[in-house]
Amino acid sequence: MPHFMKRGRKFGLTSASIDTNDFKATAIDLDLASGTATDDAFPTAKAVKDYVDAQNTVTGMTDTTITSVGDNNHLQYDSGTSKWVNRAFIDFDKLSSEPASPDVEEGRLYVKQVDGSNNALAVKIKKATSVVEVELTSPGAICGECGSKDGAKDPTFNFQTGTIIVELYCGHTYEMEIPAWRRI
Repeated sequence: MPHFMKRGRKFGLTSASIDTNDFKATAIDLDLASGTATDDAFPTAKAVKDYVDAQNTVTGMTDTTITSVGDNNHLQYDSGTSKWVNRAFIDFDKLSSEPASPDVEEGRLYVKQVDGSNNALAVKIKKATSVVEVELTSPGAICGECGSKDGAKDPTFNFQTGTIIVELYCGHTYEMEIPAWRRI
């Protein structure tokens, strides 16, 4: 005899529909927030929707430190805290190898290691018909005094004196005359 039959009687459901009145009040969790429900409670559809809606925001995520989102902030993952954070700036890690080229209609911004002492901000972007790497930071420069290859700050063009001033990151400065440049 099957386990659900006993002396010819069936135990269990006797109708095709179940109503909440068929359950004990403690078996139904109405809000999912009270903390009084146990593992054997059924949540109502409204309780589930309310819970999902509350978690369906950045501030509702459990792996975030974000309590409010600021205008123009960026969402980034911080592996040091294993949390998502929002910042008004973007952090970049130096890449150990050059990234693959993006699609021709996309750009890829990253920190590139120039050598053991220097990094550069670079972007891979479409120029003409190819995707190329363009360094956005300082121009390359080799110091004539100390031989440093650390590069230079952007040059200053002083048209009043007819000179270009180039400050290198090693600390040396060069001034070059540009007498052939004149106003048109």
